Amino acid sequence: MPVNQIDLISPVDETQKSSSPSFLLSSAALVGSLVEGACAILVASASAKIFLGVGALAGAAKASRLHADIVRIPVLLASTAAALLTLLVLWNAWRARNRSAARWRKKPMTLRETFSLAVTLLASVITLALVLGEAIEHPIFHIH
Repeated sequence: MPVNQIDLISPVDETQKSSSPSFLLSSAALVGSLVEGACAILVASASAKIFLGVGALAGAAKASRLHADIVRIPVLLASTAAALLTLLVLWNAWRARNRSAARWRKKPMTLRETFSLAVTLLASVITLALVLGEAIEHPIFHIH
């Protein structure tokens, strides 16, 4: 069966005709995703407000009970252990990444990976600094 000029042009015409519904569909998807994103932000902020309110209520109720050694010391130990474990994982990842056996498959880190690494490292170091500060400050200002 011979191919003529009309056969070659017709698929292009159908594609051009269907671009309008495609644009409408993608616009509807974009609007739906914007509404869904706004809803997720509002739900997250509402739960953050609830946590903030509960925390303020707990702080106002009896802060001395939460500040007792039976609560304070395990929390300090748990946060220290978590920060040290995080630093250990970061160090191990850095060490494994820079081994000579891994150099052939090493890719440069993306900006997102670098930012995540920096935030994790900073959070762990700040946690250790706060625990050290609490360990130094507490005996000075809270004499039993």
